[in-house]
Amino acid sequence: MKLPTFKPTRGQFIGGGVAASAATFASINVIAAPTREVTVGLDVPLTGPYSDQGQDQLRAYKMAIAEINAKGGVMGMQVKYTTGDDQTKPGPAVENATRMIERDGAIMITGGSSTGTAVAVSGKCQEKKTIFMATLTHGDETTNESCHYHTFRRYNNAHMSARAMAKTLLTRYGTGRWFHITADYTWGHSVYDNLVAVVEPKGAKTIKNVLLPLGTADFSSALSQAQAAKPDVLVITEFGKDMVNCLNQAAQFGLTKTTKILVPLADEYMAKGAGDNFDNVVTTAPFYWKYYQDKNPNAKKFITAFAKLYGTPPSNGAENAYTNIYQWKGGLERSGSLDPKKFIEKMEGYHFTATKEPNEYWRAMDHQGINSCLVMEGIPTSQRGSEYPAFAFAKVLEVHSGESVSIPPTETKCKIESA
Repeated sequence: MKLPTFKPTRGQFIGGGVAASAATFASINVIAAPTREVTVGLDVPLTGPYSDQGQDQLRAYKMAIAEINAKGGVMGMQVKYTTGDDQTKPGPAVENATRMIERDGAIMITGGSSTGTAVAVSGKCQEKKTIFMATLTHGDETTNESCHYHTFRRYNNAHMSARAMAKTLLTRYGTGRWFHITADYTWGHSVYDNLVAVVEPKGAKTIKNVLLPLGTADFSSALSQAQAAKPDVLVITEFGKDMVNCLNQAAQFGLTKTTKILVPLADEYMAKGAGDNFDNVVTTAPFYWKYYQDKNPNAKKFITAFAKLYGTPPSNGAENAYTNIYQWKGGLERSGSLDPKKFIEKMEGYHFTATKEPNEYWRAMDHQGINSCLVMEGIPTSQRGSEYPAFAFAKVLEVHSGESVSIPPTETKCKIESA
């Protein structure tokens, strides 16, 4: 097979295994010899409140890369990876991405479990003209007001989750008085704004929104206020270990017995940490292993292999990480080039079937993945069966198509750069 050539950055040139003196590099236009390796950067939280999610993404990335390499790699090239702990902080996330591109020669960055880190890395990748396959980022901003030409995001955004959850909740539970406890950063604000915009016109009344910093351990003050307010609905817009702490403390206040609790976005590790306290909690997710394993043969194959390798089924973030690697591979192979512009041309508007419903696609106008959003309700551990009971945490109430809940093209704030 004839391998593609491309004009590298200095980091990509060195990362490809070709050496040149600084003087030579500065004085001539160097074209790299075809390389049999290509590097990607895995920029995920391995410490901090979202570390469970970061670790599970890393498992899925490594599994996908190993599978791809075992079958000949990407366009005849083996895939290498370099990793970094973003600590769920924009600063370290950008430092990692910069190092991966400039020193390690990464031609694609992927990862994240926070919209704050995703938006920061997206900006850096745009500056470096490097593809960013955003993984676990839920705030609208990633593909809305902070969208970039080099960034793609398949994960459901806050708008999709809010619309899906509201459609289900308003038909099943009505409206009433809502109390919010919200993570005080980009993602939390995005979720809150979207939920309020949907439910208040339908009659819901917002009592209060208590903002708390990322990494909060003691939620007693906010929960005391919620207890005193006696809301019909308590919305806990927290993620990772922060959500686990908040929900478990809410149970101690008796709120799980007196109030309908919503967690706008959850995954298997959060539900595991909450145990029976997650019973009756309504949430959303882009993927749930127990639902899709018997509905999609690709999902069954992925879940079985992941569980065999790691001893547990994949979280929704892991599924997205796995799919992102394969979508990146497919885009490169369709373009026949490592040139980001040619890759993007082959991604925009591309329809595919991965581990969910058929006919997902990448929307050209903002690079948001358009796919389904699940609305789920937690069940007690006694009803979870014997197959990975800690992760079999919910029943699916409704599945909403991506088209029905995504930001309409006429309402997007994305002004993506030209090629």
